[in-house]
Amino acid sequence: MAIRGTRTRRLTLVGDEREDDRARDARAFERYYRDSYKRVYAYVYTITLSHDETEEVVSEAFLKAARSFARFDSEKASFTTWVCTIARNVAYSRMRTRGRRDEWTESELDYDLSRVPDQEEETHFEEDTHMAQKLLGVLSDEERDLVYLKFYRDLSNKQIAEELSMNPSTVGTKVSRAVAKMRKAAPSF
Repeated sequence: MAIRGTRTRRLTLVGDEREDDRARDARAFERYYRDSYKRVYAYVYTITLSHDETEEVVSEAFLKAARSFARFDSEKASFTTWVCTIARNVAYSRMRTRGRRDEWTESELDYDLSRVPDQEEETHFEEDTHMAQKLLGVLSDEERDLVYLKFYRDLSNKQIAEELSMNPSTVGTKVSRAVAKMRKAAPSF
């Protein structure tokens, strides 16, 4: 009986350690979630150009990240980068499923003005946002990702190249072409 009691205590101890690990992981995930949510949301929005779709994609991406959090390796990528990758895959998968990769409806291009914090700038902000959405809509998925990393996350070509496993000069060329493509499209809007 003493042996069984010892085993039971060991099993309980191991079980308690697992519970401690799970609680620690849950707290870490919650902190990462709070720190990265806005960036992930903004990134996904550059892909979907729809607040409703963005919210669904971001929710699904964080749910997938929570389920596989034990496999997250901070030495390979930051948490935000990891979740953005998951979110990008979710967004593209949803678009492929619907067969609407580059087909944006007018309602998806309309900006929800209730999200604008400053009433004085509402008109200009609405016009700028609408223009930015249309211009991002002319880019390919890769170009949109590069523009996001370069201008929203303010990464250097070298940092983008490291994150996407590309050559820095290739990144510079592709970003320049994407910007030129948007400039060319701008007069038509």
